[in-house]
Amino acid sequence: MKRFALISLLLLSLGLVFAQMSCYDVQYTETAGDGTYPSPYAGQTITVTGIVTNNTYGTTSTYPTSTKFYISDPGGGPWSGLYIYVFGTGVQVGDQVICTGPLTEYYGMTEMVFQTGVTNVQIVSSGNQVPAPALISTAALASPANGALGEQWESCLVKVENVTATTTPDSHDEFFVNDGSGAGQIDNACFLYGHHFTGFTVGQHWDRIVGIVDYNFNLYGLNPRDNNDIYTTSNQDYVVLPEAKLMGSYPNPFAGETTIAFNLKSAQNVNISVFNLKGQKVRTLVNEVKAAQLHNVTFDGKDDNGVQLKPGVYFYKMAAGNNVESHKLVIR
Repeated sequence: MKRFALISLLLLSLGLVFAQMSCYDVQYTETAGDGTYPSPYAGQTITVTGIVTNNTYGTTSTYPTSTKFYISDPGGGPWSGLYIYVFGTGVQVGDQVICTGPLTEYYGMTEMVFQTGVTNVQIVSSGNQVPAPALISTAALASPANGALGEQWESCLVKVENVTATTTPDSHDEFFVNDGSGAGQIDNACFLYGHHFTGFTVGQHWDRIVGIVDYNFNLYGLNPRDNNDIYTTSNQDYVVLPEAKLMGSYPNPFAGETTIAFNLKSAQNVNISVFNLKGQKVRTLVNEVKAAQLHNVTFDGKDDNGVQLKPGVYFYKMAAGNNVESHKLVIR
């Protein structure tokens, strides 16, 4: 009987270890759901471990210091972050924590929430190295949000490089920058309450902006944690934005359909067509005047007659004004 009890206790201990998930385990999915790619564990109580990357998200006059936080797998990268909507834990950046609680999708944002008697945050160690920010394109933050492109970076520590301001901060301290792939939002939700971006102008250039990616109002945004996350050039140079930019497609390779994104600085006629390797046009996707903004067009892998194209390599080309660009496309 004692041996049986000992074995049972050992199995229980192993079960608790195996039940402890990484952020990647919690976040990764290929199921679009409602378009926000919800976690497969939504609605369940889970235990997850990670390194705290920010502990100042969403401070208000009511909660100026005791606030929510983000954790990350030590290696960083896509699907590596998680938002913990729990107050008063006292966690600091660099703490390794074990968090247990219900997982939910709050308007498309995956988060662990507080439930009395269930949610618990344990600080295991402090002073751990925070994972290096992953380099992403501003297209991953583009509006309207491309769920498949942006979701993998939700709650992750990331950076964008060589970006130019395309707008100035609005009344919510949100503004947009572009690295040539499409305009992405920068927000100040990780700054302490009362912060405002000042002195930013359209055309201003930064070498790098680091921050946490969140998802609010159907839009991904990069949130610098403080002013040190915004790296300026020595001469604060200004650049001329391209009139039109073909951002790419996702997924690629694809089976079924893919989304092609392009960005326009001004309203103009745009032609986007698909060609085979012989240079023969097989499909016209866009041929009309489009407004100055980010656009997405869906390609279902069929030609102009509605016939499914054979698997293989194709090219799609955009002509807008004096700008002509083409990218490779693979149909599985």
